[in-house]
Amino acid sequence: MKNISALMEIFPVVQKLLFNTIDLHSVALTRTQMLILFALHSREHLNMSQIAAYIASSKEQTTRAVAPLVKQGYVSRFHMGDNRRKVYIRLTEQGRSFIEEEQRLVKDRLSNKFNLLSQEDQDTFHQAVGDILQILRKLE
Repeated sequence: MKNISALMEIFPVVQKLLFNTIDLHSVALTRTQMLILFALHSREHLNMSQIAAYIASSKEQTTRAVAPLVKQGYVSRFHMGDNRRKVYIRLTEQGRSFIEEEQRLVKDRLSNKFNLLSQEDQDTFHQAVGDILQILRKLE
């Protein structure tokens, strides 16, 4: 139970740190849309159910969030094989460039905060995050 409580405590802190570094007004996207773009950046493509599960949202909300991303040219929809009901989403070149620039900006802004920490704290953080990520991937 301690592990779950700690995870629940860490999640909003991490989310706040990341999203406070992104100016959502200037990019004219919602948090959900940014999460979708980040999810797609690390994968070749995802279907709507996979995206919804990845960002912990409903399939309907995910579909509504994807529509403007298609109109803006950040993602494209496609079908694989004969199953026309299953819609897949992938980043376009424009979407990939956009999200890579946003990731660069997030890294630059967060590195300024991390530079305020001692080298020992930075090393401890790096090791702990690596360990946590490795364990969490086992739970996926």
